[in-house]
This record gives sequence, structure tokens and C-alpha cells, in this order.
Amino acid sequence: TTSKKNAPPTVRNSPPVAGNLIWARQLLRRIEDPMKKFQANKNIMTTKESKKIIKTYNKVARALIEYETLWHHAWCKSIEAAKAGLQASLIVRHPKSGRLFVNFDREILQLMR
Repeated sequence: TTSKKNAPPTVRNSPPVAGNLIWARQLLRRIEDPMKKFQANKNIMTTKESKKIIKTYNKVARALIEYETLWHHAWCKSIEAAKAGLQASLIVRHPKSGRLFVNFDREILQLMR
């Protein structure tokens, strides 16, 4: 998990934050299914090896949930910053040349995606 957490493989054309969240949730789902099968078999769950597997599962699951939470909080903060771009005038006049320019914050495009 740690080798890809800074730049996880994402779905094509997905926004960066959504891609990271999808990646974390997919990994969590992939480890949850085998754990459910282990839990269904009580004989497996009583062995010494199963306790190690459970600890590893809990550690990885906790890291993935924390990763998702951090990305979500960062995204919420970025929305507040992007809202400021929505309040700005869309067309502005250059103070020296008098030419008109489009005043468009590119973060708004990512916010819409």
C-alpha cells in the first residue's frame, strides 16, 4: 500500500481526489472479502496464525481509512479556496493596456469534475 499511496493508479479521467479515494476503497474491499471468509470458519479463527492475520488486516484497514479521511479533509479545504474563485469577476480589464481578459481560476474546473 505504501509504495503507491503518493501516486496511486487512478481511473481514467477521474479527478485526483476521487481517484485516490476509489483506490483506497478498492484495496479495502479486496482485503475485506477474504476476512469475511475467515470469520465464517471458526476453526481457522482459533489458530495462532489467524491472530497475526487479523492484526495485519486491522493495521492495513486502519491505514486505508485514515488515508481516505485525510484526502477527504484536504478536498473539503480546497473547496473553500475554490469558492473564492467563484466570487471574482469573470472579465477584467488590464490596468495598463486596457485590454479585456478572462479571469478564470482553473481550480473551478476540477471542482466541477
